Amino acid sequence: MLFNDYPFLLGFLPAAILICRLVDTYPQLRIWTLVLLSLAFYAYGNPSFILLLLLSILVNWLAALAYARSKLSVIITMTIIANLAVLGFFKYTNFLGYNLGLVLGRPMPLLDTALPLGISFFTFHHIMYLVDLRKGKAPIYPLGRYALYIAFFPQALAGPLARWSQVMEQFGRSIYAPGWQREFCIGISFITMGLFEKIFLADRLGRIVDPIYARALLGPVANGDAWLALSFNFQILFDFAGYSDIAIGLGLLFGVKLPFNFNAPFRSTSIQDFWQRWHVTLMLFLRDYVFNPLANTRILPRRFFPVQYFFAMVLTMALCGLWHGATWTFVLWGTLHGCALVICSLWRRHGPKLPALLGWALTVIFVILTSVIFRAGNLDAAVHIFQGLAVPPNLQGSLHLAPVFIVPLVAFLLPASQDIIERLTRRPRPWLAALVGIGLLALLIELGERNVNGFAYFYF
Repeated sequence: MLFNDYPFLLGFLPAAILICRLVDTYPQLRIWTLVLLSLAFYAYGNPSFILLLLLSILVNWLAALAYARSKLSVIITMTIIANLAVLGFFKYTNFLGYNLGLVLGRPMPLLDTALPLGISFFTFHHIMYLVDLRKGKAPIYPLGRYALYIAFFPQALAGPLARWSQVMEQFGRSIYAPGWQREFCIGISFITMGLFEKIFLADRLGRIVDPIYARALLGPVANGDAWLALSFNFQILFDFAGYSDIAIGLGLLFGVKLPFNFNAPFRSTSIQDFWQRWHVTLMLFLRDYVFNPLANTRILPRRFFPVQYFFAMVLTMALCGLWHGATWTFVLWGTLHGCALVICSLWRRHGPKLPALLGWALTVIFVILTSVIFRAGNLDAAVHIFQGLAVPPNLQGSLHLAPVFIVPLVAFLLPASQDIIERLTRRPRPWLAALVGIGLLALLIELGERNVNGFAYFYF
């Protein structure tokens, strides 16, 4: 079920709000009602994998109980390995088989299996909780509360990656406590903002960009359209930021404040600044659960700590690339960003301070160029795009190309969506309520006139 489709917006969501309103006066029913609604949401678009999600929740919860009683760290270790093994089976088996076939000189059989939606995200949620449980930071929770942490439908498929400590105590509270009207207004504002980002910015830009990358898979892009392909990063920004804003808004409608995920990344003045603003919850996960252990575990002698530190930085970003997809282009993209982070770190320590405008320009250029590798699908297609940049841009039909100019300007000039909404909702504004209502109506009309496009991060 998609957030930007009629079955969700006009069917599931109103029904879920009504059901939660009816059970809100029964505290013992609140969590399990949301669990059942979340499972129904997941099963609607992913029915063959609902048992996988249920088994994943039950196994990890039982492992947490077993660890709490025995204090055997091996239980946590084996459970995390099992989580990663399931993720690897569905996401990387064919990748490993294909590359093994190249090494052996003969094709290997490939599995014909779909990737369960959200498996990367609910796997990471399990890992965050289990690691913190072993560190003594996380307590044991009842099954219902833990199940809701994993399956809560606003974040189940593509985040934000909320820490257990950010949301667990919010579950089960009364949604309709005093002040709920303001939370609903802010939530609806986030949903409207997210739908606008997805439908009017990302999707309109995608109708220009996607056909160019499809052509690049077949051969050179020699008519100047390759320049238009450079705007892909703005497409995925508003696609995923739109999803994240809708998820945050939905969370507020059900009494849960989810963490923000984007903070105007194209206003960054360095690559380090960029990765502190882009997909914030993923980068915090990678920092705390991948980079810090790699950098701080004593592997090399102390005098070689800088080598280990910077190697951990590159490896973390390479794994970030691999997490996005099982192709070498993703790994290359992540490795390039890891190297850029190393260079930026060294420059900050030993080089002169760059003017902010120059730092911003270098960051944007690097991010845009490397995004071609991220999007292309294979290196040949990326080369075709880069070769096409030798031809002057084709700007014929400039009205049709308006999103190529407008969407980047929005990314460059406007603050983060949460900052915009915070400023607009500081006090009651009747005109804002009317504007949001008109905006939602326009978005629903737009949805009815075009095919619905899924969110990109559903497939990562």
